[in-house]
Amino acid sequence: MLVLTVLAAIILPGLANWGFSTLGYPWIGSAVWALGYGLGVVFIWHEWVRPLDITGPEGVSGSEDSSE
Repeated sequence: MLVLTVLAAIILPGLANWGFSTLGYPWIGSAVWALGYGLGVVFIWHEWVRPLDITGPEGVSGSEDSSE
């Protein structure tokens, strides 16, 4: 899955950028690269980062003014 993500998010937009730039359309190439890279970041966040349970340990008070 990681190899496919790297391929789809980095390599393919980079090749498309190169292709459009060599054809004389550098702005389209840059837009395709930025869109592909950005969608790759969103996909990585949605599939791998968002499901993580990032919480503190149980039983720890969140208030700073608690007296012990």
